[in-house]
Amino acid sequence: MKITLRKEGDEFDYGGARFQVLAPGRELPTAKKRANDDCLATTVGVGNTAALLAGDVEPVAERRIIAQHPRAELLKVAHHGSARVTSSELLSAVHPRYAVISVGARNVYGHPRHEVLERLQRADVRTYRTDHLGAVTFYLDGRSVTPDAAISH
Repeated sequence: MKITLRKEGDEFDYGGARFQVLAPGRELPTAKKRANDDCLATTVGVGNTAALLAGDVEPVAERRIIAQHPRAELLKVAHHGSARVTSSELLSAVHPRYAVISVGARNVYGHPRHEVLERLQRADVRTYRTDHLGAVTFYLDGRSVTPDAAISH
């Protein structure tokens, strides 16, 4: 199996979708810092729709993402909803309509943090949480983004 290292500025097509890599930065040595600093953050575009997959980015990488002004209807909230990321600045830059937080129920970290949930609410982002809903699926058809979950919070 071939492994391809991707960094900021890389673009590629896969499965009919267009991927743009926003982090990690090209100048950052891989595996020299904490694993989260190597986290891959991408936008995935299908037609006129896009999702921002923020992985476990830390604040420095989030600022890099903000500087690139990605637009996405869907945001995969970084770091399970840690208070350190998903800033108001990120939400203003991205303008997501939906967010999904991948997080385990009753986790020891208290994720997602109430600060993040409040920021999402103030930005009028409809938020889906895996600790409440289990698996959540979003469909990007090139014209719209459609969530597939029983309820939202």
